[in-house]
Amino acid sequence: MTAPALAAVTPSPESHPHDSRLPIPERLPADELRALSLLQPWRALGAVAAEWLAIAGAIALCQRFWHPLLYVPVVMFIAARQHALQIIGHDATHYRFLPSRFWNELLGNLLLMWPLFITVQGFRLFHGPHHQHTGTESDANRQLWRTHDAAGNLVPEWLYPKTPAGLARVLLRRGFLLTGLRWILRGLLAPLRVKERPWLLVLRLAFMAGAAALLTWAQAWRGFLMYWVVPYCTWHIAIQYVRLICEHSAIHGSTEDYRLTRTTIPTLLESLFILPRNVGYHLEHHWYPSVPFYRLPELHARLLQEPSFRAHANIHRSVRSALAECVRPQA
Repeated sequence: MTAPALAAVTPSPESHPHDSRLPIPERLPADELRALSLLQPWRALGAVAAEWLAIAGAIALCQRFWHPLLYVPVVMFIAARQHALQIIGHDATHYRFLPSRFWNELLGNLLLMWPLFITVQGFRLFHGPHHQHTGTESDANRQLWRTHDAAGNLVPEWLYPKTPAGLARVLLRRGFLLTGLRWILRGLLAPLRVKERPWLLVLRLAFMAGAAALLTWAQAWRGFLMYWVVPYCTWHIAIQYVRLICEHSAIHGSTEDYRLTRTTIPTLLESLFILPRNVGYHLEHHWYPSVPFYRLPELHARLLQEPSFRAHANIHRSVRSALAECVRPQA
């Protein structure tokens, strides 16, 4: 099998393929956007290494000092690291992980997406149109997350604000194993449904077969279930829904341009267990998908210099605050 040439992949920041088709109120000068969009592979790869080391350390700690009361926070911590890996993989979806298309696709899948039962290409199929057509009939999130019915109306699960009990029911139902197991099955069957480059498909099948063989040889299937599948199917799924709700549900805004998404800047604890790797800077990301995750705080600071952004952007300083906007008092 011959690998493709290491072609440059970095799109022009002034015209990223996933740029919104809707107007952006605060269009930054091209030179500033180019500087903010500069890729620093060592930062991306360092973040990947840090997340995998944190997962290994959490597993070792729990095995060494096993107790059910320790296992619960370890599950939550590992699930948040899974979320962090997916966020970095999301940068690969936008061609913002590594400068070479070959390495962006290969390492984005191998280190980030394949372990989470998804692919860079499969996610890009939905995520690109979501950015281009946010909030419209062509928004692919409607298909991926099944947010709307055939008439274009929000389905009850995605209709906000909800009562506190209604929000809790959604998160508990989604975080109670079955949704995660369905995601895993969907991911494992994806090669049958999503057209991929032949060399990537062969490598993914080899990855899956190799992982299964290694787990069998090491007699580690129990550990895989305890420390990967359970976190994935519980807390990981729940915080994915929390993130989505924070991003696009019940957004209050004084102008239409600012009602499509909100920015949620988590507290330190929330960034560790719910919204890692700057994923809460969502308004900034939607406007400028060429900016990698580690530069989003800089982009946010730059946009705050604009009076219109300061006046109209929906910005919350905690996950709790953002969710409060999505909740109405109990009847």
